[in-house]
Amino acid sequence: MIEPVDLGADTPDDDRDRGILLYDYSKHLLSIALLAIGGVITVTQSAGGKAIQPLLVGILLAAFGISGALALSASSAILQARQNRQALGSKAWIYIRAATGFLGMGVGGFLVVWFSILF
Repeated sequence: MIEPVDLGADTPDDDRDRGILLYDYSKHLLSIALLAIGGVITVTQSAGGKAIQPLLVGILLAAFGISGALALSASSAILQARQNRQALGSKAWIYIRAATGFLGMGVGGFLVVWFSILF
């Protein structure tokens, strides 16, 4: 007979699993931020994109750049905790939340700018 698994119960490997998932998520956010930076630069080289004010382009690039830097910082915090054989602290989680916020600001800003050019 198969016994049901209590998904609410913590196991000794839960912190390790959370760290691995957070590390993967931080790599994912870094990749998205880098792709977004490349996308903004590519769009600004197009005929319609040349109408975007340089200040707005700078703000978008800064938001995506900060997001990438925070995601990389989260990865670093996770790796340092693993290297020192310590539990994952709250610093990595704060970095990830901030990286996600800046990525959202960048995407939202890009959509506002792009739609204002299109319409």
